[in-house]
Amino acid sequence: MHNAQYFDGRSARLFPVALSCADGQLHIEGSGISWHGRLDQVRLAEPFLQAPAIVYLPNGGRCEVGDGATRAALTDAIGQRPSLVMRWQRHWYAALAALLLLLAVGAAIWSYGVPAAAEAIAARIPASMDQSLGQSALKQLDARVFQPSTLTAPQVAALQAMFASVAPAQPLQQLRLLTRSAPSLGPNALALPDGTVILTDQMVAMVLGKRDGTFDDDDRAALTGVLAHEIGHVQRRHSVRVLARSSLTAAASAALLGDFSAVAAGVPALLANLHYSRAMETEADQYALEALRSRRMATIPLANLLDGLDQMNDKNMPDWMKQVLPYASSHPGTTERGARLRQAPAR
Repeated sequence: MHNAQYFDGRSARLFPVALSCADGQLHIEGSGISWHGRLDQVRLAEPFLQAPAIVYLPNGGRCEVGDGATRAALTDAIGQRPSLVMRWQRHWYAALAALLLLLAVGAAIWSYGVPAAAEAIAARIPASMDQSLGQSALKQLDARVFQPSTLTAPQVAALQAMFASVAPAQPLQQLRLLTRSAPSLGPNALALPDGTVILTDQMVAMVLGKRDGTFDDDDRAALTGVLAHEIGHVQRRHSVRVLARSSLTAAASAALLGDFSAVAAGVPALLANLHYSRAMETEADQYALEALRSRRMATIPLANLLDGLDQMNDKNMPDWMKQVLPYASSHPGTTERGARLRQAPAR
């Protein structure tokens, strides 16, 4: 006879019982409790170290046995053989092999499966979604980040001419150029999904330097390259592709990590998108390079502009961050981008 605790499966009440096995039968006796059944009708749950053994009964009830000797005797009486997974868990090398296999499969899905699925999803998102996303983003940016532009009318007209010169004949979205002041962003340019390209006053000021405000040939080449780069983002539909990828990786991260931490679930999604964004930036750089070359414009001014941006960002940056940033940035390193532009054969 062995002491056990019985639950009838209908209430949370615990019944102390005596459990015994004889002639292929399991007997449970206690105050108001009397159950008898064949051993092949019961099921023993997977055992855990220092945890009670749980015997599931066909009537919906269960018994919990805490004594180690009783658990061993019950296992022998039932004749339940440990599962393959349970046997693997007893050998560290099998557990290590399973872990390595899991990591390899996960890495393959993350590197190849998720991007392929994201591209398939992005291809099915209608163009009307691009318009909605772009309009919403511009509204938020104007409310929180941007200020009215202070550029002169001739400067804006010159920028519009540069923009029109690199706009494709049949754009994916109706393209338009806006200028805004953005002290918090500094020298910058960005493309929205609906075809809106925004150039900051700070970027124009950096290109012009301390001169009188008119654009020379090098200024035009640098700014035309910047605008072509942003048009490349629109033409390749990078915003929607990033959105699909980010949503998919975030969902996969949350499914993998569960409720462990919302922050932890977001980190893999961010890291997974870094390489993808770098590839997109390289595509946009190539688009700008081809646009400049086809118009017989120099690529060196754009390379010099990238170098200037790099130097500006380096002023107040710790040395350790300078080493890490090329790997943690969504843009390829400016040194790498500048080198590509300088090596481009001139037309």
